[in-house]
Amino acid sequence: MKSMVIVFAISAIGAIGVAACQATTSAGSSHIQAISAESATFAPYRTFGFRLAGAPPFPYEVSARSFEVERRVRDLVATTLAQKGYMQAGPTPDFLVRLSSGTVKEDKPLTAAGGAYGSENESVTSGEIVVDAFDGSTAQQVWHGTAQAEIDPARINELAIRSAVEQMLVRFPVRSDAPEQR
Repeated sequence: MKSMVIVFAISAIGAIGVAACQATTSAGSSHIQAISAESATFAPYRTFGFRLAGAPPFPYEVSARSFEVERRVRDLVATTLAQKGYMQAGPTPDFLVRLSSGTVKEDKPLTAAGGAYGSENESVTSGEIVVDAFDGSTAQQVWHGTAQAEIDPARINELAIRSAVEQMLVRFPVRSDAPEQR
């Protein structure tokens, strides 16, 4: 059975300051890193909307399942942002969210628990989900998150997508007037 490795990176982009709010954890083969923007930067934001999906960053390419993954991620992002106190708006939201996803095939050396088997490689497929937020009036990027994992290209793993989005957005600023989360 193949192991799944998920890497999360969240960062503030542009002229906004990066808070001293950074978390790094390792659990087995997973590594999670998060850096969030100053919450004050998000204070004026009350509403969000979605932009058209973007192309995944190099070396990832749009796959046959990218659009379905993005549709599922969109629903999860909208639900999470609503829980954080933001409302989905019409044509002029305070910030816009852009999603992208893609896959890349990579060769990895075959390894055993105690070391390498030699020069043989196995082909694995890695997937990436990207969530970006842009200021609605200036179009300046204000937030960026990514999640990468080894995936089975033949199916969409709903549980892995849900977990990736939840962990990616955990440090997205919560509105001070948001309802308390249980």
